[in-house]
Amino acid sequence: MNINNNLVYKMQLQLLNFGRVLIALFIFSIYFSTSLAVICSAMLGLLWLLSAQFMDLPAVLKKYPVALWALLLYGCFIVGLSYGNAPDSDAFSMVSKYRELFFIPILISFLITARNRYWAWRMFMAASVITLLISYLMNFGVLNTNELGDPSFKSRITHGIFIAFFAFFCAHRFYEDKRYAKLYLTLFILCIYNLFFVIEGRTGQLIVVGLILLFTLQRLTIKECLLATLIVAVLLALFLNFSDKAGRINEGVANTQAFLQPVPEQTESSMGQRYTFWKYSLKLIAEKPLLGHGTGSFSKEYQRIAAGEPFITKNPHNEFLMIGVQLGLLGLLVYLGFLASQFYYAGKLPDQEKWLAQGLLMSLVITSLFNTPFFDHTEGHWYAGMIALCFAALGSDDKVIANHA
Repeated sequence: MNINNNLVYKMQLQLLNFGRVLIALFIFSIYFSTSLAVICSAMLGLLWLLSAQFMDLPAVLKKYPVALWALLLYGCFIVGLSYGNAPDSDAFSMVSKYRELFFIPILISFLITARNRYWAWRMFMAASVITLLISYLMNFGVLNTNELGDPSFKSRITHGIFIAFFAFFCAHRFYEDKRYAKLYLTLFILCIYNLFFVIEGRTGQLIVVGLILLFTLQRLTIKECLLATLIVAVLLALFLNFSDKAGRINEGVANTQAFLQPVPEQTESSMGQRYTFWKYSLKLIAEKPLLGHGTGSFSKEYQRIAAGEPFITKNPHNEFLMIGVQLGLLGLLVYLGFLASQFYYAGKLPDQEKWLAQGLLMSLVITSLFNTPFFDHTEGHWYAGMIALCFAALGSDDKVIANHA
C-alpha cells in the first residue's frame, strides 16, 4: 500500500514539475502564437486533472477570492445558456471565448510555489523584450510580419496593452534593482517611445499614462507626485499640440465632440463607430436590464436593434456593455465584483506584487472601457495569466519579484 502511495506521489510530483515548464511556456506563447497558447492551456487543464489538483479547487477558491469571482462570472455565462434566443453556435462560442475566466483558478494552482512564479515572471520579461524588439525591427523595415501594416507582431491594441504594462513593470524594477537600474530605465524609455511614436495605439497610450500616475502614487511623496503629474501634463500637452504622431488622439477628441452634439454626427472613424455601438448596446440593456438577452445574444440582438446602420458589429468594444447586454445587471455586478476583489486583495499582497496587481487592474479597467479583453483571445489569455501570476502570491512570504534580475 505504501509503495503504491509513494508511486502516486512521485507521479504527481513529476506532473507538477512539468507544469512549471508548461506554465512558463504558456505565458511566453500568448505573445506570439495563438495555436501554441491554446495547446498549452489545454495541456495545463489536462495536467490539472491528472495531478489531482482539481481536488484542491474549493481550497483555492477560498484562499483566492479573485479566482472565485472569476468562476462566478463564468458560471453566469453558463446559466445564460438557459434563456434567450441566441443561436446555439453563438451561445457556445461565447462560453468558449470566456473560458479564460475558468482558467484563473487552474493557473493559480500551478503558480502557488515561488519557483513557478519566478520562471513565469522571467518568461513575461523575455516575451515583452522580444515583442518590443520586433516592433522596432518592423518599424525600421528589417522585419515585415504584420498584414495590417502596424509595426507590431500583434494588433495595435494588443501590443499597446502588453508594452504599457511592461513599461510599468520596468519603472518598478528601476526603482528596486540598483544593479540593473540603467537597463530598466532604457527599457522604460523604449516602451514609452514605442507607444507614442511607433505604434500610436490610443488604448496603450491611455493605459501607460494611467500607470505612470499610479506609479507616482505608489512610490513617491505627495510633493513628488504633484511634480511628476505636472511633468506628465506638460509632456502630453506638447505631444498633442506639436507632434504629428498625435493624430489618432486628436481624431478621438474630435469624434467625441461630434457625438456629443445635439444631433450626433455620423463618422466612419473607429472612435465614432464605438459610440454608435455603445448607444445601441445601452438600448439593449434597457430592454432586459435584470438578466439580459442570454449568452451569445449580442450579435443577433444588435442586428435587430441597429437595422439600417452602415456598421453592424458582433462586439461593442466595451466589456461592461458586452456582459450587460447578455447577462444584464446581475452579470455586470458580478464583473464589478471580480474587479473589486482584485482591488481589495491586491492590498493584501507583498508590496511588489501589490503594486503590479494594482497596475494590472488599472490596465484591465481601461481596456474594458474601450475593448472586450476577455472576449478577445490574446488579451483574455494574457489577463487571465497575469491575474493568476500576481494573486498567486496572496498570503505568501516569498519575495519573488526581487529575484527577477
